[in-house]
Amino acid sequence: MRPRVYELSPDKVRQVFGVIESYGVNEVEVENLASLLDDMIESPKERLEYARRLIKEGNVDKAVLVVGDGSGSLVVKIENVAEIRVFVKEYDRLMRDIGIEG
Repeated sequence: MRPRVYELSPDKVRQVFGVIESYGVNEVEVENLASLLDDMIESPKERLEYARRLIKEGNVDKAVLVVGDGSGSLVVKIENVAEIRVFVKEYDRLMRDIGIEG
């Protein structure tokens, strides 16, 4: 299956991040070029909270949901400095809930 990419608005990203755990989070990755903090966070739960803080405090430049080969990942770029990747189990339900028809 060829990957499909769906763009999300900043408001939609903030809405989704408020309840992302309900879709089953496999992994959370955060890369922040302006901070070393992201490298020191070991717990996925703490990385998710850190990602939420970045999204709340920063400007979302781009957000996409990438779906393919039975997996879904939400990728968010903030102020061209930070990139957040959240891998979700129930991406199909997430798509339905945010109004994406795949």
